[in-house]
Amino acid sequence: MITIRNQELSAAFTLQGAEARSLRDLRTDREYLWQGDARWWGGSSPILFPITGGMWNGETLLHGQPLRIPKHGFAAKCEWTVLEQEEGRVTFALRSDDDAVKANFADAFPFRYELRVTYSLRGRTLRADIAVENLGDEDLCFQVGGHPGIALPGWKEEEPVDGYLRFDGDARHLVRAGEQGCIEVDAAGEPLQFPLPADADGLVPLCVDTFAHEALILCRQVSAATVLDKARRPVARVSSGAPVWLFWSPQGVHSPFVCCEPWYGLPDLQGFRGELSRRPFVQCAAPAATWRGWYAVEV
Repeated sequence: MITIRNQELSAAFTLQGAEARSLRDLRTDREYLWQGDARWWGGSSPILFPITGGMWNGETLLHGQPLRIPKHGFAAKCEWTVLEQEEGRVTFALRSDDDAVKANFADAFPFRYELRVTYSLRGRTLRADIAVENLGDEDLCFQVGGHPGIALPGWKEEEPVDGYLRFDGDARHLVRAGEQGCIEVDAAGEPLQFPLPADADGLVPLCVDTFAHEALILCRQVSAATVLDKARRPVARVSSGAPVWLFWSPQGVHSPFVCCEPWYGLPDLQGFRGELSRRPFVQCAAPAATWRGWYAVEV
């Protein structure tokens, strides 16, 4: 584990995936991140790259040739390098020329790049700054996202509601992933829209019915989401400049956590068979350029 801290919080990370595994209050010892349990989900807060979600029929095209990339990419499966570390800050990097990346994923994503994430503690906030540097001589197209799991305090399996979500913004409608995890479309190929399942107070209950279709997906509607406990008390606030947000809890069961996922990307629309550069909400960095994004968890 790689650990950073300030006067309020400590945060711990693994080299595999540069994944945040702990965000702990130093005064109360309260843990805010989901700690991973295979019964529900063994992860905690992976980095998604070079795609978010999945691709229709498992592939896209690069210059007309099929390209197959695992769902959510491969960054979470790789061991990263620590570039620099100080008490309240650490930077991890993953490069296309790392031995494991070349051996296992060069065919899946044949670009030259360096992916970096800098985690820093500022007061009661853990911030993740993500950078994608294009080391090649052609445009680099990709998607990237965060996936922090927030633990729900006082969770009991027999209770019908596990907590609530409150959004910053004008959240009114969802798109929905269906077949192959790709976005449902109408007869004209446009994304179908569904009403957000909020109550009279504008809160979304965390329960089995809410996640009947696996996830809530919002495009260009929110800038932050607050997780609340069963008594409607704030637990954590996740913010980002990402255009897409996905909220996920394991389907068909009560869960002791919820993931608030800011994505710079979206799964394919059902039936999509186009180029990587035309995937929804794809990002792009020109040769020698560096793309930047971020998210933050405030507790």
